[in-house]
Amino acid sequence: MSLYYGIACGRKSFWCYRLLSTYVTKTRYLFELKEDDDACKKAQQTGAFYLFHNLAPLLQKSEHQYLPPQHSLLELEKLLSKFGQDTQRIEDSVLIGCSEQHEAWFALDLGLTSSSSRNGTQHYS
Repeated sequence: MSLYYGIACGRKSFWCYRLLSTYVTKTRYLFELKEDDDACKKAQQTGAFYLFHNLAPLLQKSEHQYLPPQHSLLELEKLLSKFGQDTQRIEDSVLIGCSEQHEAWFALDLGLTSSSSRNGTQHYS
């Protein structure tokens, strides 16, 4: 019985250590991005962007649910030009987290006005 308990506790502590290790690694990476502008700009090249309008997330319908799509930097630049906005707006994005693989996540509020939404399409796609 004690051998089984030792193995079970060993596995449990391994997973707990692994979880904490992942958390610490992600936290260190996020701290680096927050402190180093060059590292943050580099992370934007491969990161994912979530878009908002007046602090409300822009969602896409997928079957029977609405999901927040992730956009690459290239997709975001195309969307900004579609809505008549300058790509310099990307610098207004906010770092909101990262994946376990250190893919940075950014949020950007487009703050579209009625005139800029007329330049694009009426529906977000």
